[in-house]
Amino acid sequence: MEKFEYKCIGILGGGRRTTRILNEYGRDGWELVSTWSIWHYFKRKLSV
Repeated sequence: MEKFEYKCIGILGGGRRTTRILNEYGRDGWELVSTWSIWHYFKRKLSV
């Protein structure tokens, strides 16, 4: 069974700043799951 870790962060700012932050999380292996207002929810597979 796969295990995941989850993270929720608030991103304030314009489109360029948001894009830069989302790309940084993507490079670190985080997958964007959902967004609501300023809140961005991510998951990443745990290496067990």
